[in-house]
Amino acid sequence: MRRRFVTLALLIAVAAFFAAPREHALAADPPTITAVNPSSGTANAFVTVFGTGFQPGAMVIFGGTLSTSVSFVTTNQLNVQVPSTISGAIPVQVVNPDAQSASWTGFTYLGTPAGNNGSVWVAGINPGSGINGQPVHITGAGFEQGATVFFGSVSAENVVWMTRGYLMAYPPIGSGTVTVKVVNPNGQSATAPTSFTYTGTATGGTSTGSVVITSVSPGSVSAGTSVTISGSGFIVGATVSIGGYSATNVQVVASNLITAIAPAGPIGAVSVIVSNPGGQSGVFPGLSYGGATTTTTGSQPTVSSVSPTVGSSAGGTVVSISGAGFVAPATVTFGGVPGTSVTVVSPNLITATTPPGTVGTFGVLVSTPSGAVGGLISGFTYELAWPRVTSVSPSTGALTGGTTLTITGSGFAPGATVTIGGQAAATVSAVTPTQITVTTPAGPPGNATVLVTNPGGAISGLATAFQYSSTPQPQPQVPLPGATTTITGVTPSTGPSAGGTAISIYGTGFQSGASVTISGISVSATVVSSTQITAVTPAVSGTGSVTVTVTNPGAATVSLPSAFTYGGTSSGGTSGTSGGTTSPLPAGGGLFVFAGGTNAQLLAQSGCSASTAVFWTTDSKGAWIGYIPSVPVAVVNAAWMALFPTSIPAGTPIFARC
Repeated sequence: MRRRFVTLALLIAVAAFFAAPREHALAADPPTITAVNPSSGTANAFVTVFGTGFQPGAMVIFGGTLSTSVSFVTTNQLNVQVPSTISGAIPVQVVNPDAQSASWTGFTYLGTPAGNNGSVWVAGINPGSGINGQPVHITGAGFEQGATVFFGSVSAENVVWMTRGYLMAYPPIGSGTVTVKVVNPNGQSATAPTSFTYTGTATGGTSTGSVVITSVSPGSVSAGTSVTISGSGFIVGATVSIGGYSATNVQVVASNLITAIAPAGPIGAVSVIVSNPGGQSGVFPGLSYGGATTTTTGSQPTVSSVSPTVGSSAGGTVVSISGAGFVAPATVTFGGVPGTSVTVVSPNLITATTPPGTVGTFGVLVSTPSGAVGGLISGFTYELAWPRVTSVSPSTGALTGGTTLTITGSGFAPGATVTIGGQAAATVSAVTPTQITVTTPAGPPGNATVLVTNPGGAISGLATAFQYSSTPQPQPQVPLPGATTTITGVTPSTGPSAGGTAISIYGTGFQSGASVTISGISVSATVVSSTQITAVTPAVSGTGSVTVTVTNPGAATVSLPSAFTYGGTSSGGTSGTSGGTTSPLPAGGGLFVFAGGTNAQLLAQSGCSASTAVFWTTDSKGAWIGYIPSVPVAVVNAAWMALFPTSIPAGTPIFARC
């Protein structure tokens, strides 16, 4: 009987832990998926996704393939068309515009699109025709590192693995129309739904034994030119001669790729010879040696290294890319996303700044103006972006909220959320790696901790950087361009805290598309004319006068303090108490900074009841760790105990639910 009770307690505890939100209570809750109906289907079938927290513009992904038709019905329902994807049991994922997501594992894909054997799938190839040695882009799903690509029965000269859904392959010498097949290292394979047609064949060479040279790039060289030799059968220790002279800096990158530096040689057509240590050799005729002038335009770029190889997922890391064949203006992509501030320092060096990205390792590609592309399979790794808050301006704001704050620091990632005094910022906008602009919610007098949370859970903040005050420092009123914009009054000017009051905002200079916040909360608004806007008040906790703000498109804000007064009683819950302690949390839970101490002291400071409280914080990697005081089952609290074996350090950000 006791064993059954412990098992039941464990199940309840785990369910409670995973059912509770992973973000602060007053931010937009992450979505959940409760069902997909029907729970199986084929390509182009329509299914209904049920759950909570869905937002307009949400994306739905089936087994890694994005649906192209998603209809938002309500926050609890999406109608979705199933794309072609991997057959069998697959995950369904909903991703909201704010980057919060949910997954469901109960869907079975019944279709079998062309090239899909249930584990790997080729969606298409681009271009569908060309010559050997040019890059062909292959998209699909389930591609593993080390995959081989066959054009007909011959393997590609080189395969660059970018992601599980993207490969780049260089066709071997061939002719006619051939199938394209991807084969993973475990033998699983898939064939593209369309064929590749050779429009011509690059000049190939002859071979003795097992060494074959299929192409040399660039086609015209001079002394000091970096040369890329493609083929097969190359062995470490191979030598290269060009026009009878030994090349220098010979590097056998792979069995099908060699790089070398051309020596001084005779002007005219010369042969390139690759000789393995065992005596086998391959010859490529017809390379043009151009004397003293080095030709780089149109050459195939190669990337040998990226430094540093690791950076923040918030972007902003300046990297140096070394290689050969770089020609301005070049483009650089990290995981398919273009970098910024790309500078071609020399034919062998590029500097670039990384864009924001997701955590993981991605390929780095360099493209020249001629369209030639080279890169590294796993050139750069994005690590979890740890934010650092250094300042908040202004340092004071109104009790009623509506103050525009500029948070300065580093490591801010797209999708970052902000809390002020444990409550969600009314709006979060203009997120850059070094600055975030937010609007404050209403708050009680005194210091309010400002916390920034990046996607993934990494948190940083300042405990006393902002203060709610009845006499805050004034915010400058910037005239809106093209007109004098004012708010002269709101009618009616009072209403219940439950919200729902239809109001008219009167003033001058209102423009089509203007947005409205009430007590710092964004509301739907209709611009009736340049002198009138209609809106509906949102629900708030408590009573009192609040600020109404109007923002014209592309312009500064204009606010009217104490424009509307809430006079009713909020229907929200109340914080729990313990031993007469008043909870520092918003109603029912939220995010606060713990003063430090034991688990018992944490419970006491939170003011929550021991029978209902649940706590979370993040570890050094940003993963969420939970603690449930009421459940004496070791496995539930094991990670928490490992993180805090003796006590919890002062200043630790804690999320609590009472």
